[in-house]
Amino acid sequence: MTNHQLYLDDTTPVENLEFEPISEKYKKVQIAGAAIAYAVMMALALLLLLADTPWWCIVAEAIIALVFAGNIFILRKAFLSKGYALRERDLTYRTGVIFPKVTTIPYARIQQVSIGQNPVSKHFGLCSVEVENGAQTLSAVTIPGLPEEKARQIKDILTGKLGNSHD
Repeated sequence: MTNHQLYLDDTTPVENLEFEPISEKYKKVQIAGAAIAYAVMMALALLLLLADTPWWCIVAEAIIALVFAGNIFILRKAFLSKGYALRERDLTYRTGVIFPKVTTIPYARIQQVSIGQNPVSKHFGLCSVEVENGAQTLSAVTIPGLPEEKARQIKDILTGKLGNSHD
C-alpha cells in the first residue's frame, strides 16, 4: 500500500464527474407523492370548512394550493440535480437545488446495500438503492428513481466491491 502525496491540480474535482441521471419516471413518482400528500391536507381543510364556514378555511385551501404549485416547481428542478457516479474506489451521489449536497462513500466503508420500493415507485416500475455507511448514519445514501434492472446491477457491483475494497 502506498501513501503518495496528492496535488490539487492533478486530482479530478467531484464537480467534474459525469453523473448518471436517474429515470425520467422519477419526476412522476415525486409529483404523485406530493399530490397525494397535498390532497390529504386539502381534504382535511375542506372537512373543517364543511363543519363550519370560517373564512380562514378558505384561506387555508388557497395557501395549500399555492404551496403545492411551488412544491411541484421545486420538485422538477430537484430532479435535474440528482445523479450518481460509480468510480474505482467509491460511490458519489449528488442532490439538492437550494442546498446542493454531494456524498461520497468509499467501498471500504459500505456495510449494507439493499433495494427498496414504495407503492408509488412500484407503480412506475422504479426502485431505490440504499447504501449503509459504516462510519455514520448521516452518510448513508439512497439513490432513488432507478429501473429495477439498473438497481440490481448497482447493488451487484457494490456488494462485489465489499470483499475486494483494497483492489
